[in-house]
Amino acid sequence: MLFLVAGLTTVGTVRGIAQAIPTNPKPPHTGKPGELLMFNFPIKNVPTVFSKFFGDADREAVLEAIPTDAKTVLFVDTGATPVLAETIAALTERGVGVVVRDHHKGEGRTPEAAEQIEEMLGGDAHIVDRASAPGCAELIGLGQFAGFDAIVADPDYDGLVATMKAVGVTYEGMDTDAEIFDVRPNQSAETLTELGWTAVRALSTLPPFNKERPEVSENAKKDLFARFVAAAEGNAEARGELESAVEAYEAGVTEAKRLLAEKMSHPCKGIVMIDSVGAARSDLNTLARGMETNGAIVTVVRKDFGPIAGKPGGHGVQYSLAVVRGHQSDLDLRDLVLEGMESSPQAGLLSNTSFLLHCSETVWTETILPGLSSRFAS
Repeated sequence: MLFLVAGLTTVGTVRGIAQAIPTNPKPPHTGKPGELLMFNFPIKNVPTVFSKFFGDADREAVLEAIPTDAKTVLFVDTGATPVLAETIAALTERGVGVVVRDHHKGEGRTPEAAEQIEEMLGGDAHIVDRASAPGCAELIGLGQFAGFDAIVADPDYDGLVATMKAVGVTYEGMDTDAEIFDVRPNQSAETLTELGWTAVRALSTLPPFNKERPEVSENAKKDLFARFVAAAEGNAEARGELESAVEAYEAGVTEAKRLLAEKMSHPCKGIVMIDSVGAARSDLNTLARGMETNGAIVTVVRKDFGPIAGKPGGHGVQYSLAVVRGHQSDLDLRDLVLEGMESSPQAGLLSNTSFLLHCSETVWTETILPGLSSRFAS
């Protein structure tokens, strides 16, 4: 999910990075109006593509963005899906050497995709579970893949720092930050480095996905990632820009506190919901902690952005559910999904992990809420 603030535009530091480092030999995928986009920029001269792998458009965008003369490509922190397997297969058919480093084994509804990737790549596919490697950077040695022709990563901070480590960029405490980046409720000034804490607060300020102009959110996140890389390398200007963005984060915290006071409800036992439709951007960590302190086993945010609410789903409203960490071993949200239901933005359902689920208003009303009510009735 991409969260980026209006007004966080590319300024001096990012322009300088773009001028100093060669751009991707192929232009970024620009997509059709309203289409979800990936984004890419070079890190240490290695073209790096950040993308999810949910649909055919993701596969085609990534294949287009990878240089045509690439001989080696690293996929890092990219959870296995059938689309990811298809992307890797297309690259191997080109004669490209592909390596995978990932820590999402056993997650999602298509575990056979990971098996297919392992069968294709043999020892070049190192896929483990989060217990084995809480941060994907743990699976990579510093500079281990600096000589690769391209890298494809998940578009979050865990994917970013794993990529940085792969090409030889590091900072003190980066591996520890990587573990915390992947667990939002654990993010705090006490658990993260000063740079990491600044970065996650800056991420919370980014503008929401706009179905009419999807490239705005993607480009803003790309700019933020570029600033983070530059700051990790010691660029004081980039660090200052991150710190300035935190001021907008503080406004998000204030809005989250307002929503907790005015827009919180309890649809059924164990469920705490915030209705944020029409609200200003709010800080998700503050919302999550506030709901948890009000007895949530499952937190729900009703919102008017995201792949289900906007494009490609087009449902107008999206419900985002998360199982509170202390109950994740007791409740699997995938059990609420009826047999035969399609998991896609267009179908109004994204159910890829045990503790997260996103759905449309219809799926929430007809399937998910009744299932939760039954589950917590006793």
